[in-house]
Amino acid sequence: MTKTPAPMLSADPTAVPGTFAAPVVTPTAAPEKTTSDAGEPLTTQAADVAPPPGSESSIESLWSSLGGAAGTLGPATAEIQCGLADDGCLRTFQKGDIYWVSAVGANPVWGANRVAYLSHGAQAGGLRYPTGAETCGLRDGGCTQTFQGGQLFWSPATGSVPVWGANRVAYLNHGAQAGGLRYPTGAETCGLRDGGCTQTFQGGQLFWSPATGSVPVWGANRVAYLNHGAQAGGLRYPTGAETCALRDGGCTQSFQGGQLYWSPATGSVPVWGANRVAYLNHGAQAGGLRYPTGAETCGLRNGGCTQSFQGGKLFWSPAAGSHPIWGAIGGTWLARGGPAGSLGYPTETEKCWATGCQQWFENGSMGWSPTAGAKIYISPSGYCEAINRGSVNYGTGGAQRVTFAIAEGYAVSPVTSVTCVNSGGRYVYEWSTWAQAGESGFARPGVPSGPTINKYSPTGSYTVTDAFGLGNPGTALNYQTLNQFSRWGGRLNANYNKYFESSADIFPDENMWYYATRPSHDYRQGVVINYNRPPDSAIVMDAGFAIFLHANRAPSWGCIAMNEGDVVRFMTRSVPGDRIVMGVVADVFR
Repeated sequence: MTKTPAPMLSADPTAVPGTFAAPVVTPTAAPEKTTSDAGEPLTTQAADVAPPPGSESSIESLWSSLGGAAGTLGPATAEIQCGLADDGCLRTFQKGDIYWVSAVGANPVWGANRVAYLSHGAQAGGLRYPTGAETCGLRDGGCTQTFQGGQLFWSPATGSVPVWGANRVAYLNHGAQAGGLRYPTGAETCGLRDGGCTQTFQGGQLFWSPATGSVPVWGANRVAYLNHGAQAGGLRYPTGAETCALRDGGCTQSFQGGQLYWSPATGSVPVWGANRVAYLNHGAQAGGLRYPTGAETCGLRNGGCTQSFQGGKLFWSPAAGSHPIWGAIGGTWLARGGPAGSLGYPTETEKCWATGCQQWFENGSMGWSPTAGAKIYISPSGYCEAINRGSVNYGTGGAQRVTFAIAEGYAVSPVTSVTCVNSGGRYVYEWSTWAQAGESGFARPGVPSGPTINKYSPTGSYTVTDAFGLGNPGTALNYQTLNQFSRWGGRLNANYNKYFESSADIFPDENMWYYATRPSHDYRQGVVINYNRPPDSAIVMDAGFAIFLHANRAPSWGCIAMNEGDVVRFMTRSVPGDRIVMGVVADVFR
């Protein structure tokens, strides 16, 4: 006759893994012998105690109902033994045992379940006394038997394994052997982090801790969880079962230390810490970032971390927090060095309007529009930090002071001038002002500025060693007081791109006295920028000449022009060897 599976017991929701667990055997200790030399299970011996009332009759009646000597258990092999735990009794038979205790009456144990029951201490172990007979006909030809302290599950593939405590409650709640976990493959093990326990099954694993209870982890999420150290890793213990039916057929599972996200395209990847907070705030897998494609990696500049997603990246630093980057702004920022570049870490999420987008970073911002593409803006303090970061494309040579003259783009002459001073090995912001470059803007990197009539300013990094004007304001630079014969060579001869004196006034030589004394006072005070001249380089004819920092803040023919007071401030703070870095922001900074 086919056996009908008995209904599952109502599990105790307050049960704790390990409450009824048998004593742990250390790896070096010999295992307790549970079978005879002939392979028969050994029974726990009891004292010679008189059987409690009704015990003998209950055992005899059950044995008879199972067919007696010709039935399931076969003939008896010993007399009834009493005085067991909780005043219980036991009688052994050729093919199994019958246990009796007043709380549950008489119940049999046989076959593989009997072997497993004895190996876990029988009635003296965590399972205590059986509360019903074995029932079979379960999934994959399996059987189960319930006990006061838990349940044994058997299948041809796994053998007989106990499940008890909170793990049994969770196992039953998830369908037991008929659910996703299927049959247990090993007994519960405890002594994990924070006093936790775990148990493995064909379809996954249960993890329990006092703080989280017992929760299953299975499938790709279990693989990822184990790869990241399981409960001993950053995720710690699961706090809820996997939930699916997310975007693109994905699933997620929450843990004490983070969350696992899985999709068919990306696999299972953890998200934790500040990046998880930012990810959730931006809609998680349903937002612009979509699913994570790789775990968080750290060790970036200033102790930062990053994580990649289908739709972009998250970057975190202690100073800036965690923010996403994506799209054209994100791509341009990454191409320019990301957090190691001049802009540093993002400090907020990209904001967009009908005409474009903008995102702010530690040292400036980046804007984007369909017509102009991506453009960066460096804050004044960000110029100096760019030197410290090594994200200036032109050398600064360890100068005491570095002054930037930076335009937002080509074919424009307005520039931002920022001076940075070396203080204790780091460059810090000193002062800034507005200035003007050549009327044609900056020449592209590596392209000579050419004749002054082209009106281009050169791009690059240049020293300052010499100054000029109508009277030394107190500069440490080599100062030339101008007179009516002061000239700067523009003709292609030995005087090209040099100071000389002559009574002749021949174009394209520059009459410096004229420019110093005319109403605009351009050369009333000025500094020579050593473009196309020593000590920075040999002079190349027709590559460009007379590149100065001078007064009269108006578009020039290639010089950098400031208000006279700013020129004097520059001069009085400069020493020979200080540098000017000039050009378009996208060329100068990474």
